[in-house]
Amino acid sequence: MALSARDVIEILRTLDRLGYRRFRYEQDGARLEVDAMAGGEGEAAAPGTASTAGVAGTAEPVVVEEPAAASVPAGAPPAAAPPREGLVGVECPMTGTFYRAPAPDAPPFVEVGAGVGAGDTVCLVDVMKLFNSIPASVAGTVVEICAENETRVEAGQPLMWIDPAC
Repeated sequence: MALSARDVIEILRTLDRLGYRRFRYEQDGARLEVDAMAGGEGEAAAPGTASTAGVAGTAEPVVVEEPAAASVPAGAPPAAAPPREGLVGVECPMTGTFYRAPAPDAPPFVEVGAGVGAGDTVCLVDVMKLFNSIPASVAGTVVEICAENETRVEAGQPLMWIDPAC
């Protein structure tokens, strides 16, 4: 049984979502190994980065890489400021495209100054046309939105800051 690129991507998404850093799969001659802790010989990859995924039986191994934070393309928005005392960040759970609204002609889920409840959807992240709702982890007031609408965001990047005291 051959693993398709779609299979590999879905497996990597699931592993990332569940927090697994190492994984090995073998069945009917297909083999997939993921070691997100190793970036290559003698160097460590960024946490959450899948460094290699080899599929046995193919002419060349399939390599799936997410760029490290240091290799963000020129013109990309700078990373948000470090956490501020008393604020809670809404972090991006996966690499994808950030959307503030559910549709191009719809109002944004939240604005700066808006009150949110724990679990309220505050934005969407699109990964290969799969739109993922991103919830607020705490109730409070949105004090900053760090990402621009329709821009690439990285896993672990703060998308917005919430003040739970408000």
